[in-house]
Amino acid sequence: MLSRVANNLFWMDRYMERSYGLLNLIITNYNSTLDSGDYSSWNGILKTYMNIDSLEDLYEYDDAISIIDFMLFDKLNPNTLINIIKKSRENARGVQEHISKEVWLSSNKFYLNISDRLIRKKFRRSDPIVFLEDLLNFNLMYYSNADLTQERGNAFGFMNLGKYYERTLQSVDFLSYRFNDLTKNDYTLQERVFWKNLLQSIGGYQIYLKTYKSIFNVNNIVELISLNEFFPRSIKYSLRKLSVHVSLLNKYNNKIDNELLFHVKKLDNYVGYSSIESINEIELGTFLEKIKSDLNHIYSLITKTYFSQLY
Repeated sequence: MLSRVANNLFWMDRYMERSYGLLNLIITNYNSTLDSGDYSSWNGILKTYMNIDSLEDLYEYDDAISIIDFMLFDKLNPNTLINIIKKSRENARGVQEHISKEVWLSSNKFYLNISDRLIRKKFRRSDPIVFLEDLLNFNLMYYSNADLTQERGNAFGFMNLGKYYERTLQSVDFLSYRFNDLTKNDYTLQERVFWKNLLQSIGGYQIYLKTYKSIFNVNNIVELISLNEFFPRSIKYSLRKLSVHVSLLNKYNNKIDNELLFHVKKLDNYVGYSSIESINEIELGTFLEKIKSDLNHIYSLITKTYFSQLY
């Protein structure tokens, strides 16, 4: 498959997965600050996801609704939802002959909805959570159509390579962001509400209750998001899927050089043979930093293996 086509497919799904993660993060943070009136938690999100140092740089955004409005619709910041979906749709348009009609229509409908000239007014008149969940439905429609209608082969492999690479990063960021300032022995009711919201927003609430049958516990949450092989958004699950699709792409493209596959499987095994005890022993931050560092190296190998002719 041509490097440019493979690159477009990879980034098409990376951007779609990134939009899903951003929407979940906004929902989680909005829910957790709804009653407190403390907007300081938006500072970390704006810095990490929007490359904005603090709320002071957005002096006209003085409440949660205005901040969310900015993160969804601002056309000047490249990291807002509207720009992420625009990039995903541009990549989809460039590979229409390689994707199913349903995948293209799902991408295009999401873009047309988020870029509608009346969308910001609709957001201001709506319940924010209902509005955000309606946006998430576009992601779910895209994922469903990709799974049900996309031919299995090179295109499907590169789409999933992008999806699971980005999903692994998202799960690492979910943990990194909140655990920086959370102690394991002293967390408040507000923190517990946050974890409930977070687990609900990434689809992990029910599996948490079924697995642990207990109140929220930091170790259990770390274990679920990092190591649970049955949770579709866990680091372990995502890396296993990443390994599967790299193997398939090697097969489809007759790749003899297995350097990329070696490093993906190496990281997969590292996480696969980890336990909550071993994570606590080296500390969560160290564990996550290693995964992130290895993922950066894996991305450079993906570029070298499949996209190098573009550079």
